Parts: sequence; structure tokens; C-alpha cells
Amino acid sequence: MRYLGPVLVTLIVLAGAAAAGWVVLTRNPDGLSLRDLGQTAGEAYVFGYPLVLMEETRAVMLARLEAEGAVGPGAGGINTLHHRRDLPGAEDDSVVRPNLDTLYTIAWLDLSMGPAVLRWPDMGDRYWLLQVLDGWTDVAGSPGSRTAGSGPGLAFITGPGWDGPGLPGAVHVRSSTSMAWLIGRIEVAPGEDFAPVHALQDAISLTAAPPSGAVRPGDAGQRPPDTVEALAAYDYFTRLAALMAQNPARAQDAEMTARLAALGVDPQTGALDWRGHGLLARRVMGRGVAVARARLAEADRQPPGPQGWRTLTQGLGEYGTNYALRAGVAHIGLGANLAADAIYPNTTRDSAGRPLTGDHVYTLRFEPGAWPPADAFWSVTLYDAHGFLPHGVDGRHALGDRDGLAADADGGLTLWIAPERPADAPDSNWLPAPAGAPFALTARLYAPREAALSGAWIMPGVERGPASR
Repeated sequence: MRYLGPVLVTLIVLAGAAAAGWVVLTRNPDGLSLRDLGQTAGEAYVFGYPLVLMEETRAVMLARLEAEGAVGPGAGGINTLHHRRDLPGAEDDSVVRPNLDTLYTIAWLDLSMGPAVLRWPDMGDRYWLLQVLDGWTDVAGSPGSRTAGSGPGLAFITGPGWDGPGLPGAVHVRSSTSMAWLIGRIEVAPGEDFAPVHALQDAISLTAAPPSGAVRPGDAGQRPPDTVEALAAYDYFTRLAALMAQNPARAQDAEMTARLAALGVDPQTGALDWRGHGLLARRVMGRGVAVARARLAEADRQPPGPQGWRTLTQGLGEYGTNYALRAGVAHIGLGANLAADAIYPNTTRDSAGRPLTGDHVYTLRFEPGAWPPADAFWSVTLYDAHGFLPHGVDGRHALGDRDGLAADADGGLTLWIAPERPADAPDSNWLPAPAGAPFALTARLYAPREAALSGAWIMPGVERGPASR
């Protein structure tokens, strides 16, 4: 019985290790201290988060399509185009921060059985983008207005290990993983008839080999980020190991892949083996995952700059080994473009660093000559605290330069954000906010100009006014 006391002390110390700094208590079979093991688990969680979230998003999207009768069970929705005919609403929560500027055409690709061929028609003068993301959320290719102009064309999409010839006249898109996500966007103007855009969607075609097999079923009633964040450490790494067997890490990830072995993750076989880890080691790994999750969520809430906006222009969509940035972008807005195609300033704070809530009236003013510099168009969208369109507000969730906004007398532009329209605000310039609830704003600049990419132009601060009625 005299040994019971030290064991309890050890457990108490471990429970508080994240706050006090990991302490070295013993060594696990792989020679790592518990401190190193916990840190490795946290870093591995961040490393694998985009891949696990991508696969969960695929599972939920396909489950919802199946529930709607749009696809058959299993892999029926793989390698098939799915056209979104309307703009997202508050009920759409499969992807955080959906945009309200374009109609989506998406496809979940399985390239393990061979390449896919994507064809598009003449898009006229509309902004369009047929972006392909690999399983790690890097942009594998971005056929669109910027790279392909307006005329018809085609892309040849291949997976890892493809060594065959390309397709004459096609843009060759090389995905580092067998799982890839095609996200097509075609511009729609506020209030326009969608029929012309539907015709463009219908003229897009995808030809691909049948998928290799069934896909993991998803829960149509769940939000993908919530499901991933609820996974226990063992379940998370089990899923990551299986995914990496089909979607291997890149050569530049060799160091992290080697470190995964200390957690019992074998990307070659897709297996997780924790038999070599005792109870304390498992708890430390679980704590490391919990700390990583907390820090990932905490990073979203940090005021990023003097005006309160976070704007990524470097590394977006091509992350290299910046795993923290990659996970952070996936957490905030899965499916981000290359910065040259679009940037996404976002904030949850006013200019004084206070959280945005529906308890106040806010203004966002662009000075004369300093409206958002975009060659295509721009918008500002309001989301709830979780990054989804809020329920219970006026149907308008976004404002932009195609909304007939009323300029100020001096040539500037003021947007008003409040639960009810302020008396001195033009209706065209009012963005409804959820009464009494926290919210976030995301601006989008499509085909941003150099001033926005270089940081010479930045979003102005959101100014807080009186309490809302």
C-alpha cells in the first residue's frame, strides 16, 4: 500500500501537465520521454487534421446526397459531378464558411484506379474556378478565369505514382493523393436568374474510372468538424493511419511520418498499434491531442492585427511543411483557394479588439478610393460563432460590390451591421446580425489585385456604435 501514494501523485501531475509544461516521468518503449510523447501526439494531430477532416467531409456530403436520393449507397457518389443549384442557407453546415457569391459544382475523386478528365465550356465573362484539392488540402490545380481565360478547355487529373502520358491539349493536374476534391465555383450576381449558370454547370463533364471500393459511411446529421473534434485520440490516430495507407504523405513529410511511428501509427499498413504503450503513455497522448485541439480553436479567436482582421496571402493553398497553417486554414475554411484566385480576410473582433456580438450596431467604412481591390468582385459575409450562416436573421447574409450599394457623399462606402436596420443606414448597405449572439465576418476578394496581396491595402476596422435596440 505504501506505493499507492506516489502513483496518485503521478496521475495528478499528468492531469495538469499541459498547463505546467510536460514533465519527464519515465520513458516509453520507443525511448521518448512522456513529455516528448505528448508533444508528438499534439503535433501529429495538427499534421493529420486536414486529411481526417477532408475524409469526414466527404462522408457527410455523400450521406446527405444519398439521403436526398441524389446518389446510391456506398461509393455511388464518387467520381461524379454534383451541382448546387441554389446558394447555401442556414441549414447548410457540411462545410464551414460557405460562400454566397458562386454556385458550386463539386466531385469527390478516387484516382486510385486511374486518371480523370474534366471538361468545361466557354464561361463568357463570369468568374469561374474548378479547383482541385489533394487529400492534404493543398491546391493540386486551379483551372479558372485567371489561368485558363474564358474559353472551353479540359484538365487531366492524375493521382500519386502516375507515370503514363498526359492528355494532349489538357492542363495536367497532379494530386499527391488518391482522394481529391474538385470544388467548382461559377459567379452568380445577387438576384439574377440562375438558369444561365445552371446551363454552364450542365456543360461541365467528368470522366473517370469507377472508384476502387466502398467509402466509409457518414452521419448526415453531423457537422464534420464536430465529429473530428469528438474523436478520442485512439480513434483519431486509427482513422489517420488508415487514410495515410491510401493517401501517403509526401517526401517532404518524412520527418513527421517517422515521428508517427512513436505513436504506433504505421502508414504503410494503415494500422495503429498501441500495445507497446502503457496507461500513462496513452493518457499523455490523449492529453497532447486535447492541447492541440484547444490551441487550434484558440488560434481562431486571436485578434490578428491592428484592424482586427486576419488576412492570409502567403502559403495559402500551398502549405509545404507549415502544418499549423494548413490545419488552421482547414479549421477556419476548408477548401481555400490559392491567394491569386481569392483571399479571405476574416475577423471576430471590432477595431478595439472586442468580440463582435449582436448587442451593438457596427459600421465598416471604406475610405474614398480604398474599396476592396479585386479584379473580379468582392463581398462580406456574416457567420455565426461556428462559421455557419446564422439562423433567425433576415435572409441576407452577405453584401458586396454587385449589390447596388449606396456610396457615401464623399465617395467612401459604409456597411452597417446590426440586428435591425439603423435609421440612418440605407437598406442596401445593411447586413443583419443575430440579436445578442456572437458572430464573425469574412470578406472575399476574387482575383485580388497586387495591393491586397502585398498588404499595401488592408481591411478597415469594424467600428462599434451604440447598443442595438
